Amino acid sequence: MQLQTYIAKFQLYYNRATKWRVKEQAQFIQRLSVLMQEGYLFPQAISMLLPHHIDVHEEIQQQIDEKLRQGEGVTSILETLQLAKHHLVAIKVAENNGHLLEVLKGVAKQMIVGEQTKKKLIKLLVYPVMLILFLLLLFFVFRTIFLPNIEQMVSSRSIEGEKTSVALSKLLLHVPDFVMVTALIVIVSLLVLHLYLKRQPIPVRLSILLKIPLFQIYIRLSWTRQFAAYLGSLLQSGFSLQASLQILEEQSFQPFLQHLSLRIKERVIFGESLTQAVQMVSIFHKDFATFVEHGEQSGYLGKELTLYSELLLEKQEQLLQKVLAFIQPSFFIVIAICILAAYVSLLLPIYHMIELVLED
Repeated sequence: MQLQTYIAKFQLYYNRATKWRVKEQAQFIQRLSVLMQEGYLFPQAISMLLPHHIDVHEEIQQQIDEKLRQGEGVTSILETLQLAKHHLVAIKVAENNGHLLEVLKGVAKQMIVGEQTKKKLIKLLVYPVMLILFLLLLFFVFRTIFLPNIEQMVSSRSIEGEKTSVALSKLLLHVPDFVMVTALIVIVSLLVLHLYLKRQPIPVRLSILLKIPLFQIYIRLSWTRQFAAYLGSLLQSGFSLQASLQILEEQSFQPFLQHLSLRIKERVIFGESLTQAVQMVSIFHKDFATFVEHGEQSGYLGKELTLYSELLLEKQEQLLQKVLAFIQPSFFIVIAICILAAYVSLLLPIYHMIELVLED
């Protein structure tokens, strides 16, 4: 029975990742928003677009029809199409505040930016990675063919200085191995950390993530931006503060956001202002409480939270650009070290071979 369960789960995961996944998601959401703006109902627009974006659209259409008969909303339908959870949160909030068209357009833009960032990252990494692989092949050939012949010549002469140079060459030729092993250890460590965090409750996850020196900057920006954007949107639509926090708490797509909303709501219910509640939560960006306080005093809290989220989005994009700008030079520094090691490891034996020839 357990084997059958695992097989069924694997089959479901495979279908979601391949056959049921929407191709060109950004274009799909963009076209969906255009059709709805033109007057098409959501089910009609979905049915028109599915054949152009999913191979087995009949299966998905049946699932969507069943959910519609059960009274499921837009978010549940789009969840069937394997949209990312952080996009589903935005759509869930839009279902409550009535700004679905605007949010769909915004989600499409975010998807396009995300795709462009991925393409840029791949473009930055293709050349350095190919160069590293070529260097690994070159070092392997030199270690297995060229260096053993030199070592044999040196051992026949029994000269201690030459043996030392060959040993140093051997050591230098293992520099790429050291780089690859280090990279492998880092990747495995990250995978282990990811699996460990998935098993931990949300407070433990947050405490661990906030201790990672560089990643915690991105975490604070990301979660503060999302919380401010969703809460600001709901407040601008006329929801009370407690009702807005209740909506964010009830969504299940983003457990971190759910946890933060619960913590803030508990303090607000006991009479604290939003500013006081925010100050007690360490995950938020350092100046978030100042913006919240200004918004509460001015009476335009929803609007100011929305503006603040847009400001954080710009900071987040700038941070990503800095990271991308750092990645390629880092790879080239590693490549330069490997090339230098190869040059020295080649030069030392050749230099001693020339000495041998001159002595003879």
